[in-house]
Amino acid sequence: MVRTPHGHLRRAMPVPTPHFAGIDALRAVAAVAVVLLHACVPYARPSMAGLSWSVHDTTSSAITVLFWAIELVIMPIFLVIAGFFAARSITARGGWSVTIDRLRRLGRPLLLAMVFLLPVEFYIWMLGWLADGVVSWRSVRRIKFEAGIDRNLWGLSHLWFLQYLMTYLVILAVVWPRLRSWSGRSIARYGLPCLFAAAVISLAMRPEVVWGFQHSFLPVLSKWIYSGAFFATGVLWFQLDPQLTRIAAGGQRLLGPGALLGVAAVSMGIWWLDAAGEPQAWLHGGWGDASMTEGIPTRLGGFPIGGVWMRSGLAFLTVTAAAVLTFAFIGVASTRIRPLGPLMSSLAAGSFLIYLLHHPVVSLVHIASKFGLPGISPLAKVTLATTLGVAAGWSVSWLAVRRRLETEERTDATRSIPFPRADEAGEQSTKAA
Repeated sequence: MVRTPHGHLRRAMPVPTPHFAGIDALRAVAAVAVVLLHACVPYARPSMAGLSWSVHDTTSSAITVLFWAIELVIMPIFLVIAGFFAARSITARGGWSVTIDRLRRLGRPLLLAMVFLLPVEFYIWMLGWLADGVVSWRSVRRIKFEAGIDRNLWGLSHLWFLQYLMTYLVILAVVWPRLRSWSGRSIARYGLPCLFAAAVISLAMRPEVVWGFQHSFLPVLSKWIYSGAFFATGVLWFQLDPQLTRIAAGGQRLLGPGALLGVAAVSMGIWWLDAAGEPQAWLHGGWGDASMTEGIPTRLGGFPIGGVWMRSGLAFLTVTAAAVLTFAFIGVASTRIRPLGPLMSSLAAGSFLIYLLHHPVVSLVHIASKFGLPGISPLAKVTLATTLGVAAGWSVSWLAVRRRLETEERTDATRSIPFPRADEAGEQSTKAA
């Protein structure tokens, strides 16, 4: 608290540090992890229920574990960071000013990607399905499929994050005047526990929020609540720790417990997916039809696989592991305050375009490697898809930065040309006469 010249006390506004370099590095690594996550899709078993992909290939146990480990924590990292920095910007510039600016910066790429990128992705998917014999050319041409094989095909694909983030920003701008008056005690006692409970309940009701994929053109309520809980956690954490000093001090201590919780959550999740049977039996709440799968019993300790207690246990473990690992990674990243090297700076600058553009590239590599390189290992295919997926967005970002710098240099050069003053111009004309 500080005292104003009139003698009144008010909350001191946090003085921002020049730059959160470590968070930029974490954001860059997380963008690469998203590409790696999608590169693992054709080789994971159990696969992600509700996710339609261009092809499926030889499975790998190691890749399966890697896939679900990334899926567990990757979106909470992005959402907490987004919430934290949204609150930081609103504190400095005001709610609606920041929101309108962010809506413009997110909405334009989303609209362009919907118009140009999603149709390209559709035909890449159809190429893979044609090569696999899943659909006929006539079905593709008519965009009419049999047996409901396209039931999970239609939606925003990986662009859902932008849509959800825009809705959270609008709500944050509305509630911010009241939210900023919350005390740290209220946030710690009520705010954060309520958000944790909301995430657990939404995941218990719909495990496919994490352990599957909910594909739609509009936000899905359970996924929106789960993701919003982590975004709001980032917002409230800014109120508690605006410089990330607390989490930086404890980040390393969270790594060990987070790793153990992550192993437990991934192990239970993979086991649960194997035991739950065909996705159609449990997606969208269809728990009654869960059946025996490969000799795995549908009951554990007297509880049915699809029962509320089993789902709640998986949800609690998943949310706890995701939260602890997220804050562990943010805490470790926050200890890095020196400037990033050229490579990491370039990767961080290109992280948004890497996220935006990698999807069709990775899928094309999957198709090409399945039919053109059938003899190489799944790990080699994942490495190839990840490398090319990252390179696609990174190269576009690098070219855009180079072009902007060249434009600025030309502009500066034009501004630096000396023009004669009026008196000098008069003297020169007199001499010429």
